[in-house]
Amino acid sequence: MNRLNSTYNTFKQVPEKYLIVLAFAIIYSLVSLVNHFLFRTYALDLGIYSNALYDYSHFQWNDSGVFKMEPQNLMGDHFDFYLMLYSPFVWIFGSYTLLIFQIVSILFGGLGVYRYFRENRILAMNAMLFFYSFFGVYTALSYDFHDSVVVAMLVPWLFVFTKERKMKWAAFFVVLLWLGKENSALWIAFVCFGLSILNWKEGKWRFFFIIYGFVSLLYFVILMKFVMPALAADGIYPHFDYSVLGATMPEAISYLIVHPVDSFQLMVSNFNGDSMGDNTKSDLLKFLLFSGIALLLFRPAYLLMLIPIFFQKLFHDSMAIWGAGFHYCIEFTPILAIGVFEVVDKLKKESFKSVAGGILVVLALVMTNKRLSHQYLYAPNNNLNFLSKDHYKKEYNVKPVYEAFKLIPKDAVVSSQSNLVPHLANRDFCYMYPIVKDAEYVILAKKDTPYPLRDSIFQVEIRNFQQSKEWIKLVDNDEVLLLKRKN
Repeated sequence: MNRLNSTYNTFKQVPEKYLIVLAFAIIYSLVSLVNHFLFRTYALDLGIYSNALYDYSHFQWNDSGVFKMEPQNLMGDHFDFYLMLYSPFVWIFGSYTLLIFQIVSILFGGLGVYRYFRENRILAMNAMLFFYSFFGVYTALSYDFHDSVVVAMLVPWLFVFTKERKMKWAAFFVVLLWLGKENSALWIAFVCFGLSILNWKEGKWRFFFIIYGFVSLLYFVILMKFVMPALAADGIYPHFDYSVLGATMPEAISYLIVHPVDSFQLMVSNFNGDSMGDNTKSDLLKFLLFSGIALLLFRPAYLLMLIPIFFQKLFHDSMAIWGAGFHYCIEFTPILAIGVFEVVDKLKKESFKSVAGGILVVLALVMTNKRLSHQYLYAPNNNLNFLSKDHYKKEYNVKPVYEAFKLIPKDAVVSSQSNLVPHLANRDFCYMYPIVKDAEYVILAKKDTPYPLRDSIFQVEIRNFQQSKEWIKLVDNDEVLLLKRKN
């Protein structure tokens, strides 16, 4: 009994914010790490980036071999320096490294939100809970690893050091935010412009953010126009997927300026004609409205910060990016958490602040629960809904697959289907099947997703391998086929 009382007293002494962090660390792990264990993470993008960790930890560039037939520096696909910083930890955490960093970054971002509002403990707690409960966090965690998540989670700390008037730290975080991904510099430019408005009365800070905003734009243009095309095998930046506006970025900007009405119509409409996308954009708006975005009308500088996020989502060729799914809503998280609660903080009575903050947290939970219980386009819902028992099940026994992994030498060249690649990528060469090239081993989970092949073709491929004289069958059971190439 005394031991229980001692434990309880020790527990009571832990600051509330850290108990919240611990609770959400468990929840986020139930989403992300369970998915990985059950082969619900994929070559695109966790497998690619995990393979890059191996290369960077060996002081060599990554050649994009996971998903490209011809070698190309991965920095020509996404200009991401953060992976280099994570790379030493791959020796400790293995294939879970990036997922752990992603979870830690979200927890770190929430602590930044708490610190921003720390003068009012209840407001700070509500803002932190809103941040951790926001639907965009869960949709991001449900689908692999993306450094856009880490970038978004550092943004609250830029606000913190601005509020605390620590200019050197603010400058450091602006530069750090540039390094996460090529398009993060464009977003950070608008964040800086928004912060310049919020700090307009203080000339030093106003000019600081105006200057850093334009430098961010310059950095973005240099990356997109010169650096990344130079690293790409075909000399072209590979992710400008806005054909409805134009073939190039200058054409797109020109279209937006010359045709503002048509541009707005495109932004709110399903312009690709696929009926699956009919309600995708309106659903996003509903999720954001119930998350409090309308309150930003009282602080329009925060809406300015979201302009590139809306544009990069709603004009994109792929309808998967339009709505409230995957990692494409993560940038809303810090801006809403800080902006909306800034508005709440302007209420005169403390009781009003507490009630309004509590309502926003409840709304965030309601919208997240709604998102958990509804499938988004083609994404399997069991990837996301950690409240469902199906999230913790696999359609087949995963143990034989893990046993087969043990038969593959750590330095062997491997080809495997997409959802096995993240587990095998900690080596020099690992390919996403049907890329085989010089692979010494091929491993396929027979009952799992065959992406990018259709299932009928995938089953034919399995039969061909089983009958091939070029490969030795090391394992061939109901769950997995493991082959070794004959010398």
